[in-house]
Amino acid sequence: MKITLSTFLQSKLNISLYLTFGWWVARFYIFFLGKLYFLLNKKERLIINNAVIDVVGRIRQGINIEEVTKKVFQGIFSHYYEKLFIAFENINKATRFLKCNISSNSLVVVRRCLLKGKGVILVTGHYGAIEYIPTLLAVNNFDISMIAKFKSKQLKEKVFTQAEKYNIRLIDADNSGHVLSKAIKELKENRVLVTQCDEIEEWRPSEKKKISFLGQVTGLDRTINAIQKKTGAEVVLGVLHRYNLNKYRLIIYSYKDILRALDGVPISTVGEMVIKVLEQLIYYHPEQWYQWNKYPVLKASSIISAEVEQPMSFPFLQPSFGEVL
Repeated sequence: MKITLSTFLQSKLNISLYLTFGWWVARFYIFFLGKLYFLLNKKERLIINNAVIDVVGRIRQGINIEEVTKKVFQGIFSHYYEKLFIAFENINKATRFLKCNISSNSLVVVRRCLLKGKGVILVTGHYGAIEYIPTLLAVNNFDISMIAKFKSKQLKEKVFTQAEKYNIRLIDADNSGHVLSKAIKELKENRVLVTQCDEIEEWRPSEKKKISFLGQVTGLDRTINAIQKKTGAEVVLGVLHRYNLNKYRLIIYSYKDILRALDGVPISTVGEMVIKVLEQLIYYHPEQWYQWNKYPVLKASSIISAEVEQPMSFPFLQPSFGEVL
């Protein structure tokens, strides 16, 4: 079995060391291990470098691409720290951290949508501190269900255990059979369903509807549209922007926010809307997205290579090229 960054950082030995020395030390240890991994896996490092150049280099002319790439790798390491922290930290300490270190005023958007009684599909992406989003909502008294995939048995077992403590219902995308029917059932109970729109390898592309994402044209994933159509649930886009490992901001875009952000862009479905807003966020904040290693998959599935769209005027966030640790 090939050792990936995920399996390397989540090995039993490393997890034991994180828990032994504490999370403050674990931050630096995870970053060290991440740098070591990419030092030994030059091909994978090159894939990420080329992906950043291919997308960001074409739309942000004049930007220091080396600095951007450095921040991209820091973002990748930060993601794994957050993933492990929320999976293994004591529930009371984790709750305190989430409530004290995350600005989450936009949760009111979700509360307002739930008043309609048809559930809320909170669409997110591999952006910022995605791992904190379900738990953050749960500790703020939302009923949360989440579609999830796991790359290690140990982490899967731990996450299911932690999820029970937070009253989060997990739908295992690998072993839950009819995932869509289970997701629909959760929404009919007026719960918040958390799912991702940029699982490129898991897309169920439409043969008729196409979309341009990061300059590549491919079939639009049908999943979100199918769930929304069958339930009538409200759809919002949520991201947890990382300023550093102690400061975050939750941004939730309502349907009206998305329409305003995409003013003038021809969009026909809600699934297309959320992926296009996520695309704009990636253009502005490439260091927040950690799926750059999957860009070749997107490129390989592309029908044609389109011209990368220029970033729109997007007032929600300002650039955040600060120190992560």
